[in-house]
Amino acid sequence: MSHLTFRKRQRTERSLLPSLLLAAVSLTATPVVAQESTNVPAGTQPSVGSIYLREKLQYVRLGDDPSPADRDIEKVIATTSLAYGLTREWSVSLEVPLVYEDAQAGHAGHESHADFGVNDVSLAAKWRPWQYDLGPVDSLRFAVYGGVELPSGDGDFSSHSVDPFIGGVFTGIIGRHGFNAAFTYKNNNGGDDFNTRAGDGPSDAIRFDSSYLYRMSPAMYSSETTAATYLTFELNGLYETNGDWEVILGPGLLYEARTFALEATLGLPVVQEVERRPDTEIVLTLGVRFLF
Repeated sequence: MSHLTFRKRQRTERSLLPSLLLAAVSLTATPVVAQESTNVPAGTQPSVGSIYLREKLQYVRLGDDPSPADRDIEKVIATTSLAYGLTREWSVSLEVPLVYEDAQAGHAGHESHADFGVNDVSLAAKWRPWQYDLGPVDSLRFAVYGGVELPSGDGDFSSHSVDPFIGGVFTGIIGRHGFNAAFTYKNNNGGDDFNTRAGDGPSDAIRFDSSYLYRMSPAMYSSETTAATYLTFELNGLYETNGDWEVILGPGLLYEARTFALEATLGLPVVQEVERRPDTEIVLTLGVRFLF
């Protein structure tokens, strides 16, 4: 290699360096809750001093009600979530779900009714004790979280008890692929025998959730990247200590920009063995996220 060729190659490498650094900065400027699918926790956190606001709107249809009313139930659940980054490893969050419920009774003597109220409010903290970065984009992370669901006191929408929960989640980001696997245990201290919200009856609940995200675009990050689009697949499982259990599976889409994201998922049951609450027939979720 001639001296002139070497100098030209050196200049080319130097000119590429700012672009590579800018691409890395562009990525880290996107929400640090990246690779979080709609209904599965992730091992990511809001950055220090940042506020993460998330609004989710869910349509849930339930059937085969085992209660004496034999209800066919439709719900619309609007959930507001706020998370705040305390340090690089710690964050706290608040979740408030508002519910509209339309129950159509199937037996004579039981009337149909519609109602609106507030489900139990969740307070939680998340700690990420381990993170291993494989590059500017690729990363492996593990986080643990815990908190309590506090009674809203709003009639049948409230469990009227303080229910603690604890869990852990592993997140992997490798190239265009993202993975999340979470496990959550909730100690229920109240709730109706024939509840309509999965995991909110008198029995304890164990959730096992996983998701896969594939980045459809861009194929590679660059200094001009401002957003990314993902195809997602979720598996949401719930086992209750009374023996009821279900597995919900479904696809989704996630569009993630630097300060906001849009999401949509469809969930359908693939396993359903429940006797103390209605079957889940369909779950459709739309959401928007903001990072301040």
